[in-house]
Amino acid sequence: MTTIPSASSDAFSRPAARFTAGGLDIRASALGQCRRALWYTATEQPVTNPPEPESLTLLEAGNALEPVVVRAMRRAGWRVSPSDRDEPVSVTVEAAPGLTVTGHPDATGCPPPAGGAAAAVEQFLFGDNAQPDETEDLVIEVKTRGPEAFKRWRTLGAERSHPESVAQAACYSLGLYGECRDVVIATLDTGSRLWDHEVIPAERAERAWRNASGRLEALAEHHALHGPDPQALPERDFTAADWQCQRCPYLNLCQPGGAGEAEDGAEPAKPVSDEQARAALHEYEQAQGRIKSLEADKRGALKTLQHWLQRKGESKARLEGSAKTRTVGMVQSRRYSVDHQRLNALLAPEQRAEIVTEQVSEYLRVS
Repeated sequence: MTTIPSASSDAFSRPAARFTAGGLDIRASALGQCRRALWYTATEQPVTNPPEPESLTLLEAGNALEPVVVRAMRRAGWRVSPSDRDEPVSVTVEAAPGLTVTGHPDATGCPPPAGGAAAAVEQFLFGDNAQPDETEDLVIEVKTRGPEAFKRWRTLGAERSHPESVAQAACYSLGLYGECRDVVIATLDTGSRLWDHEVIPAERAERAWRNASGRLEALAEHHALHGPDPQALPERDFTAADWQCQRCPYLNLCQPGGAGEAEDGAEPAKPVSDEQARAALHEYEQAQGRIKSLEADKRGALKTLQHWLQRKGESKARLEGSAKTRTVGMVQSRRYSVDHQRLNALLAPEQRAEIVTEQVSEYLRVS
């Protein structure tokens, strides 16, 4: 494994996979990509499904916000050393014979000192001149997620929601320190601008790395058998129904028409003309308008009843309605929350999967 500074001009624009004198090199941030997509990239196949400009804007915005997370961590008392964006440190780790993984750590550091708020303020104000902390540095991998992805990461834990990010951080730990230490995943919600972090214990981070590198080891074996042959394609890791395939820049090359095909045994959808769809949209808009008007009337009536109760100095009272006498009263609701950060730290992902389950529903949204 090597650790060297690299020029920024090619550090962040290199391909997800490329052939080297020693075999195949994979970009650390692409550890979760499909092996066939990585092969298409390494063999320089033409992109058939380029990302939309909006997607590129979101990606660039996420990258631009990563330093914001680092500064927020410093304000919270973390000791953080971010990577130099002009000359980022590059680490290369041998994942298997003929297979290396190369990447650029976002930052290193450690959590706030044990001295509490005063020590945290001292660290933020004086930085490196503050009282030294003997805690060893850890790799900090910074991610930005949309609101839904952030909620999923926070609830399920990174090992279940985004295992590739844990493997990426573990790779950096191996490259920087020669061992897999605990790793930190710091994540920003791009909607609310809230951030949170998760510490993955060393043994679990190392397992994520073994799982990722073990899956890619088959790609190295494929290369050893076929060489850099663009026609000799490795197996796919996903199906056309998975989001990884739907967002893949090589979808039409890999599965022509696959994204639009109905699932086996599924009845074809009834044809709907543009005129019928437009009429349905107009009906939806009119219904939404009526609902909003009714909801506003309802809120106004409830507010009046609340003021009436407050004037009476009571929390509950009977009042004659149009059809019957009703009870009007203030009701308390109680909610319970789970500290998922502590839960994720205490339990392995297999144990959490038995406790925190995930249900997926599908619905139509008009925006």
